[in-house]
Amino acid sequence: MHHARTRGRRLAAAAVTVVLAATGGTLTALPATAAAPAATQQEQQTTTVPFPRDADVVGAGPSGFLSKTRGSTPEYRWTWYADGSSVVMPGASAAGGGSDLVVTGDRTVLTVSSVLRIHDMTRPGAAPLEIDLDALGDYAYSGLAGDTLLLGRYEGGVVVQYGVTLDAATLAGGTPKLRKLVGGPQIDCRDADGGWTDTTAVLYDCWISETIPVKISVDLATGTDLWYMSGYERVAFDGAVSATHVAWREGGAEDGIAAVRRGGSEPYRWFPDAEADVRDPLYLVGSWMAYGQRAHIDAPADGPAANPAVRPFTVRSIDTGEKAVLLTAFSSAVAGPGGSLLVRGGTPEHGEGLYRIAPRADGGRPTVELVASTGQTTVVTLTGATTPQALSGDQLARGVDFSWDLSRGDAHVKVRLKHVRSGQSITQEWPADQIDGAPRRVSWRWDGKDLERPNGLLGPARAGEYEWELVAVPEEGIGPRLATTGRFTVTRPAAPHDFDGDGSADLFTRVPGGDLWSYRSQPVAVGGSIRHAGRTRIGAGWQVYDRVETAGNIVGSSAPDVLARDRSGALWLHRGTGDRGTPFAGRTLVSAGWQVYDRIAAGSDVTGDGRPDLVATDKAGVLWLHPGTGNATTPFSARKRLGGGWGVYNEVVAVGNITGGPAGDLLARDRAGVLWSHLGKGDGTFAPRTRVGGGWGGFTDLVGVGDANGDGRADLIASAGGATFYAGTGDWKAPLKAGLRTDVTNGVPYDAAF
Repeated sequence: MHHARTRGRRLAAAAVTVVLAATGGTLTALPATAAAPAATQQEQQTTTVPFPRDADVVGAGPSGFLSKTRGSTPEYRWTWYADGSSVVMPGASAAGGGSDLVVTGDRTVLTVSSVLRIHDMTRPGAAPLEIDLDALGDYAYSGLAGDTLLLGRYEGGVVVQYGVTLDAATLAGGTPKLRKLVGGPQIDCRDADGGWTDTTAVLYDCWISETIPVKISVDLATGTDLWYMSGYERVAFDGAVSATHVAWREGGAEDGIAAVRRGGSEPYRWFPDAEADVRDPLYLVGSWMAYGQRAHIDAPADGPAANPAVRPFTVRSIDTGEKAVLLTAFSSAVAGPGGSLLVRGGTPEHGEGLYRIAPRADGGRPTVELVASTGQTTVVTLTGATTPQALSGDQLARGVDFSWDLSRGDAHVKVRLKHVRSGQSITQEWPADQIDGAPRRVSWRWDGKDLERPNGLLGPARAGEYEWELVAVPEEGIGPRLATTGRFTVTRPAAPHDFDGDGSADLFTRVPGGDLWSYRSQPVAVGGSIRHAGRTRIGAGWQVYDRVETAGNIVGSSAPDVLARDRSGALWLHRGTGDRGTPFAGRTLVSAGWQVYDRIAAGSDVTGDGRPDLVATDKAGVLWLHPGTGNATTPFSARKRLGGGWGVYNEVVAVGNITGGPAGDLLARDRAGVLWSHLGKGDGTFAPRTRVGGGWGGFTDLVGVGDANGDGRADLIASAGGATFYAGTGDWKAPLKAGLRTDVTNGVPYDAAF
């Protein structure tokens, strides 16, 4: 006997979800009770004995089994192996225990029932034995082990367990005779572990002086009890007893299973099992442990997919350690006659139903027999799908239709759509339909909006690769789940201020202290203003720069880039990544000497070669052109002098092709606050200036943001602690509409915008 201190109380058992695994073991048919199953995976199984769908097994004996349907008002039904006939059991609750006896109660939970009725299913129509627990002495139902009814009662603050032998005389109406099994002063035995298969023995979960857990097995024939202690610094959980062994799960510093031969003549065997949950049920079939994780009918479709450690129903030899998978999944198991275990489960080959797992005389791997079938295959397959391969931004704007054809409709379906680069996703779920086993088409329409949906604002979906995943879980929870994926790509035209590929303009602001933030915009209406659609902190340290400019896609990648000049005059390139959370890569030095310029404007293609260029005015008022090369190492070729007289301006901004002409344009503000346009000719030069209007002197930054409101024309944001949006008109004489205040910067103060 092992003696050790343990910490903590016993945890309650809980069902968890199950996932597909390979099938092993020996599967045979029962000629006397069931026809041989069909050979193919997709055909429904047919046996003489049916098992109710949407039900679990709660009892089994030599002549039949007891099933319980799921739901708030379960039906308890006894089915005979001989001819498949069945009868609904009266009462609000019922259970069996390895014999042809069934206990029913007057309440929905047997353990709180006041009146129990014992039915002998070998004598259909015979009156049941009625036991009034209150009249008997305030007992409570604990279980049924073969022909012994197990009852418990509080005595002196602890629970003492008793047994009632249900012999022929008692069942015929004789007075129930109780005998004490275990418990008493300082020994509290509250639970009978449910994993037993020896109908002449019970394993109890007990506590000594409320602190030391101990497993106590009781031989019902002799009354002999044997004590088993959990290991050092471990807590004992559910256990099992067979004709030859006792085993139980232990949790603590190391999780696993402790097993020992009955009688205590051999040392404990310890089987580490870190993958399992200590709350998983444990059973014994002779010298083989049997375990798995119960299928859960209400399990979410993505739970098991995210947990590959969830395991099927497996047996493991205590003597040799040999393992074998017998069922791909199971939902319930009870003791049967002859040390067998009756399991509600399934395999891809033989479908769903009730399987008998029985010990062999030579101690070899237990046999597996299909004794009753639901007529359902466990397998859900994808028979067809209609999904996109590539999408443009225009196609997304109209929405996208998906459909998947499944071999059986009685499955819970969940679809997840994920933007691969960002990891953002949305999901859609469908419950199982009402037509068991029939094929089914699942249809879904994606609105084409961004998968990241802050504050309910649905902006356009981002460019890049997307992955859809469909997971279908059989409603019974028995079969393997179907998990299938596919990918497609969304493409969008390059835009000068679209840093995350969603087709809308992004604005960056630097707050005092140097933190940089990005603000996503969203059109209020096509051609109207824009509004705030999300804010992301990019990073710190941007106070080292005295000039920052969005430069368009100057190095030929998939996203716009940024140029920044530090206070020593060095110009740095921050390449765009296309990622919303980290839109820039680490900086790369372009060159030194840029302190000669007092104004820098980048992002417009003024030479007409398809690459964005940079213009800058020096302190003498001369405008210089730095043509873009598309090369990240040397992004600009040698500068060219365009002309003098630009010293009259205190702000110059590249706004792209704002008037529909042959090349990129410039807007420039003079010191009197008048805004002027310089239209690009397409050869690196500009036409004479045109007056746009006065009153622009109060703005600190002018930012050409490209087409921000979705009307196909370049727009402008003017900032002065807040933002004013100027929509482009496409008319060179009046290129901007009247300004509209916008919350695109969310009211957060800043000292620079680009």
